[in-house]
Amino acid sequence: MIKIFNKTLNSEILIDESADWIQFTPRDYEEKPYVIIEMNKFNFLHHANKCSECKKFLDSFGQESVDWHISYSNKIFRLDTKQIGIKGYSENEIKVTMSDYNPGTKMTLVFHNLPNDKVELHNLLELAVVNEDYENACVLRDLINEQ
Repeated sequence: MIKIFNKTLNSEILIDESADWIQFTPRDYEEKPYVIIEMNKFNFLHHANKCSECKKFLDSFGQESVDWHISYSNKIFRLDTKQIGIKGYSENEIKVTMSDYNPGTKMTLVFHNLPNDKVELHNLLELAVVNEDYENACVLRDLINEQ
């Protein structure tokens, strides 16, 4: 089961990747890690108009956030929602195809460069303080202190 969630907004989207109309392709080993979720004959944008959880997720794109995560295969990664629709390799994209041939939605979701591991976050915090990057240090501090 794929879970896209945001603890701050108390929002959760569950996607059953074992369904025959879902194709899930994780690329967490790439230099710039990402996942691709393809949903055959499913219009995610139309669905998000009716589903408040999906609408919250869709509305988060274009805003810098460290609150959205994706979980699969006992792994959790932070999603980068800063931008969407940029052309390029492994960039956020939600593409809906409405045709007789292969209709559906293809979502490419890029991982945020900030890790989930508290030890790694603490190391980054120390480095940010040494470099006098206090704005970044505050974000890291808040991530370390969140429950």
